[in-house]
Amino acid sequence: MARTKLIAKYSALDTSDLAERIFNTITTYIKEQGIENLPNLELNGRWTGTLSITEGGWRGDFDFLYPVLSMCRVDRRGNVAPDIAKIQKRVSAWREMLHTPHDDDKYIGVCDDSFDNDHYLNDEANEFYSASYKSELDYFLNSDKPDNLDNDKALTEKDDIFSAERTDGRRVFGEGFAVERIDSAEDMRKIMEAIQADFEAGGGSSWINPDFDMDSIEEMYAESSKDNRWMQWIDDLRNGRLGELPEDFDGLAEEFKD
Repeated sequence: MARTKLIAKYSALDTSDLAERIFNTITTYIKEQGIENLPNLELNGRWTGTLSITEGGWRGDFDFLYPVLSMCRVDRRGNVAPDIAKIQKRVSAWREMLHTPHDDDKYIGVCDDSFDNDHYLNDEANEFYSASYKSELDYFLNSDKPDNLDNDKALTEKDDIFSAERTDGRRVFGEGFAVERIDSAEDMRKIMEAIQADFEAGGGSSWINPDFDMDSIEEMYAESSKDNRWMQWIDDLRNGRLGELPEDFDGLAEEFKD
């Protein structure tokens, strides 16, 4: 049940200064990119030690992965900044998850006997998979009749191309690609319907509960409208429309999250 190989694999990320590195990464992002898109972003820490802020991508099961806003605070004047105490709380939770053995470790490939290095992509390969997935997902969602099997085949073909190309050290894709998250009820409906159609045609298994009402997808995304109010809320704070607030106000504290 030992996890020594998994822990060693993440040693470049699991450093004593991880919280400070995350703090600096978020600070730099806000300075260079602003705050408009923060509700949609995640901070991902990979086994390579790389920290990135994106809307999604190929993630390792044991990566450090949290919404950026869960590690920030908003003061009463509408200033947004990373919060080291919140970051340290997430780092502590991630370390506990990484270091704590579990009865199922041998089945999920993280005990010393079942650990497989091939499951861990380097940064270049991760960028490729993210770019490929985004490209195919865009095509899939914009198709009149999305076909789940065709989508899988296209990703496999790109995987084969990359495997042949990467041996000479050339980059297949440039930097900056990221997967767009599914944040629309209509897009989710298309994906679920395509998976179900593939299953009914004998093309594989379906994870969709037969009792699941697809019309309830709208309810799944009802809270997403909160993101659309983000900048209006910041503007209200900056212009004093919310009245007198306490000096230690944090609009992203746990009691304000919902």
